[in-house]
Amino acid sequence: DTISEHFKDDPEMSIFDTFEKITAGMQKREVPMMHVVRRMDGQLVTLDNRRLAVYKMARRAGGCGNVKLKLVPMEQVKNELRHKSDSKVDGLSVKVRGTDRIIHADGSVTRGPALSDGQLQHRADTGGHWSQEQLAVISQGIVDFEAVVKSVLGASAKLMKAGSFMKGTDIAGESDIDVMVFGCGASPISEYQWNSIVSGIKQRGYTIDGVNPRCIHVKVERARNCLVTIEFDVVAHHRQGFPPNKEPNNPFRENRVAARAVRNIKLDFKESGEKGFSGNDIEQAVLDVQEKCSPGLGMLIDAAKAELKSGRLRARKRPATAARENDAAEGTTDWTKPIGEGQFRKVFKGAYTVGPRTGQAKVAKIFKDGTEAFEGSFFAHDVALCEKSIEIADAFNKVKKFKHMVQVCKAEVWVQKKTKQRFLSEPFLLNFEIFNSNSGWQAAGEWSNALQSLSHFSYHHSQGDLVLCDLQGAIEDDCVVLTDPVLNSKDKRFGPTDLGQKGIENFFHHHICSKWCDPASSKPRTTNKHFVPQAGTTMMLN
Repeated sequence: DTISEHFKDDPEMSIFDTFEKITAGMQKREVPMMHVVRRMDGQLVTLDNRRLAVYKMARRAGGCGNVKLKLVPMEQVKNELRHKSDSKVDGLSVKVRGTDRIIHADGSVTRGPALSDGQLQHRADTGGHWSQEQLAVISQGIVDFEAVVKSVLGASAKLMKAGSFMKGTDIAGESDIDVMVFGCGASPISEYQWNSIVSGIKQRGYTIDGVNPRCIHVKVERARNCLVTIEFDVVAHHRQGFPPNKEPNNPFRENRVAARAVRNIKLDFKESGEKGFSGNDIEQAVLDVQEKCSPGLGMLIDAAKAELKSGRLRARKRPATAARENDAAEGTTDWTKPIGEGQFRKVFKGAYTVGPRTGQAKVAKIFKDGTEAFEGSFFAHDVALCEKSIEIADAFNKVKKFKHMVQVCKAEVWVQKKTKQRFLSEPFLLNFEIFNSNSGWQAAGEWSNALQSLSHFSYHHSQGDLVLCDLQGAIEDDCVVLTDPVLNSKDKRFGPTDLGQKGIENFFHHHICSKWCDPASSKPRTTNKHFVPQAGTTMMLN
C-alpha cells in the first residue's frame, strides 16, 4: 500500500518530477519499460509500482495514452511479486512514503492529514532516535573507553561527544557514534600509548572493527538487536603530524526544535528513497530557515525541504563553467583493484551516492608510494593547481577557436569514513586520451593541435608567468574535459611536476603554432631545449 517517492536507479528523480516531465512532452520511451506478470486468474499485475503511479497521474492530466508493457514469466519473479502484491486496498490507492501524498487508481492525488507539531516531536524522539536500551549501551561504552584512555594518558584525558550524535540530529543506525579525546597534554600520543588504548578496549570485551593512525572503530553488541559502532577521533600526531582536536561546535545544543526537524527530514528522506542530500546539507538548511523566521516544527520541516530542493534546482540551472564539479557529497569506491595509475597516484573507480551526480561514476586517487594522507594539507599543491587551471580554462573559453567548451575536473579532498584517510575525488572520464606533456611532447591528431593552443594561451594570459600543459582527459559531445594537468611556473610553485622557467622555455622550443593559436599571443624571447620530450609526466625533485 506504499511506494517510495524516488527511483532506485535515479535517486534524485522523484515520481512527481517524472510525471511533470511526461506531461511537459518527455517521450515515454525515455522511461524504462514496465514489467508485468499474468496471475492465475488472468489479471495483469505490475512489478513497477512507481512507474504505474506516474502513468496514472499522467493519463489523468491528459499527457499519456497507451503504455507498452513487457510480460515476464511468473517463475522468474515469484518472490518479487509476493513482496510487491501486499495491498490491503486492492490497488485503489497507494501512499508515497516520506510524504503526505496519496495516489489513487484514477490518477488523482490527495494529501493525508499532516502530523501535528506534537506528533512530529514524538516521531523524532522515538521512531527516529536511538532506543533507551541502545543509549544505555552507548553510554556504558563511552564510560568504559574513557576509563581506558585515562589509564593510558592520565587523569586529565577525557572523551567528548562529536558529530551528529553530539548534536542530537542523528537517527538510529545512521552512522558511527563519534567521540573525541581531549586533555592529552602537549606531548603527542606515542605508538605505545596508541596500542595500549586498543588493547585496553579489547580487554574490556569490545570488538575492534578497525584502527588507523587517528581513529579506532569499536563495535558494541551488548543489547538485543543493537549493533553500534563507536568511533574514536584521537589526537595521534605520532605518525603524520596531526593538529590537536578542536572542540566541536554544537549549534543544536539549546535548539531542540531544529534537531527534531533534522531527524524528521532524515526519516522522510529514508522512507521516500531520497539520497540527494547529506546530513550536513539537511542541518544547514534547517538552521538557515530558522534564522530567517521562527516557524513551528512542521513548518520548519516543510520550509527546509523546500530550501534543499530549490538549492538543487539552482545548481542544475547554474551557468556552465570550466570546473567539472563532483556535485556530490558522498560516494563508494572499489579499493580492491586500481583502474590505472599516474606518476604519483593510483586511481580507483566508484560511484556517487549522495548529490546531483548520484549513480554516476567517480574516481578516487591515493598516493602511489603508500603514503597515508590524513590531513587535507597533503593535497595543497593539487588544489591550488586545479583552481588556477580552471581560471585559465574559463578565460580560454571566451577566445578559443573551436566549439567545444574546455573543462577541468575539480578534484576535492574527501575522507574515507572508516580509515579517515584523505583522497582526491573527481568525476570519471570515459575514453581517456593524452594530448601533450610537461616536457614538450605532443600527441598526433587535430585535438592535440587544438589543445596546444590552450597551453600557448596560458602563457599569454598569465603575462609570461606559467604554461598549462600535460593535458589529458576526454572528448565529449560538447566538452573537452581535462584532469591532472601540470603548471610550469616561473617560481616553480606547483609541486614536483612544475618544471619551472626551464619548462616554459622548453615548451616553446618544441611548440609550433597551428591555426588554433592566436597569432597575437605572446611568446618568451628565449627558448631552449632543457628536457627530452616524452609522453609521461616529468618531475623535478629540487
